[in-house]
Amino acid sequence: MTWAENGANGVRPQVIKGLLVSLALVVLTSCGGGGRRAPVVNRVSADTQTDLSGKWNDTDARMVSDALIRDCFAAPWVSVFRDEEGRRPAIRVRSVVNKTDEHIDAQVFIKNIERAMVNSARARVLAQAGAELRSVEAEQDRAISGRQSDDTAVSVGNEIGADFVVAVRMTSILDQIDGKRAKLYKVNFELLNPSTGEKVWIGDHEIKKIVESDRVGW
Repeated sequence: MTWAENGANGVRPQVIKGLLVSLALVVLTSCGGGGRRAPVVNRVSADTQTDLSGKWNDTDARMVSDALIRDCFAAPWVSVFRDEEGRRPAIRVRSVVNKTDEHIDAQVFIKNIERAMVNSARARVLAQAGAELRSVEAEQDRAISGRQSDDTAVSVGNEIGADFVVAVRMTSILDQIDGKRAKLYKVNFELLNPSTGEKVWIGDHEIKKIVESDRVGW
């Protein structure tokens, strides 16, 4: 008896239909990654302003560091130092204390501060304590090991001490209701004299974001 003949009894076509549906699902799953669409990737300039989640990001770090350094070097302490010492101040960025409710990479922010200071041409920026200074010391050790020429430019005992050190503190305040939240970031910047402990300049910068979402309890 053929399938067509069995189909007259109303049995075999339903079986065939079920098999075909199952087969179609298997094909779709294997070929379509479980029905998920492939991500769409667009390349943009690295300095493009992006705010996808509303959290602290690279744009915020760049904007805040530029604003703080601009205000810092516009203050009278720079002119006072140059009049007294006859040179640019040497500055070392010491620490970033994160008191926000987010994980923020301190090094990203420190590098933005250092970049803004270097680009201002108003100060000499010194290597950070830790890996950077260890790299400097390793090169000095190699210079006096006897393996390098006596004409090498590297010497020992000429490292510059900091005239001022930078301390940064970051805080945040969150106000939210279902579907909407306001986030305030405040960055406090202090320039300290390491010899006397004197604070020669204090500045702060704020960023406020309002983010809305259709999701409840996000």
